[in-house]
Amino acid sequence: MKYILRLLLLCLPVFAFLSCEEDANYANNLPGLWKQVSVTEDGTPMVLTSEQEACRLLIESNGIYRCYHESFSSYNNGNGPTSFYGTWSVLDDQWVNFTTDKWKLIASVSSDSAKTTYTYKPSTTVIDTTSTLKKQWSRYHIQSRFTILKLTDTEMEIRMKTFVAEKKYAMIFAPDPSDFMELKVDQGTVNYSPGLVTDQNYWAIQKEFRTLKTYVFKFEKETY
Repeated sequence: MKYILRLLLLCLPVFAFLSCEEDANYANNLPGLWKQVSVTEDGTPMVLTSEQEACRLLIESNGIYRCYHESFSSYNNGNGPTSFYGTWSVLDDQWVNFTTDKWKLIASVSSDSAKTTYTYKPSTTVIDTTSTLKKQWSRYHIQSRFTILKLTDTEMEIRMKTFVAEKKYAMIFAPDPSDFMELKVDQGTVNYSPGLVTDQNYWAIQKEFRTLKTYVFKFEKETY
């Protein structure tokens, strides 16, 4: 018995070393260029647009990452934004956090009319899209946490449980271009926003913000 106890005590430092080494590997394996190869929703593969298939993450060892995708490349006469920045961190060797842009729905319906409120251009009945969208949506920067399912030198698989709308109207990691629209706020300045909220789609969007799904993202590392 004493021999077994001594053997266990001798092995403890080895186990601790191996454990620390494994913990460090997640942070060490993340830096590099990763190409998104698939996304599943509650286990069902999602059909990716060509813009989403082009999604790549350049993760740097200094805690910064860049997301490249083509979702808004057609904006500004083909000169729209294709590069987005954020930060990343590994937590407790179980999760990875990526900061992302997300959109919050602030449009509301009144209890008496059940109508959304639009802003109209002066002396016309045409909706002022820019003013209206600013009242319907607000953008904010937040950390999104993913469970690390697999992370090696060549493969990364991460999982996130969130609301359908949180995934749909966010930079996780490339949105569907059809869910956004171009805004020409000032001359030479191009912005983007989720689409106009109408009486016809309001409740459908509200349902998206109340429906939880589990998403699994798979990436493969590329050389650069």
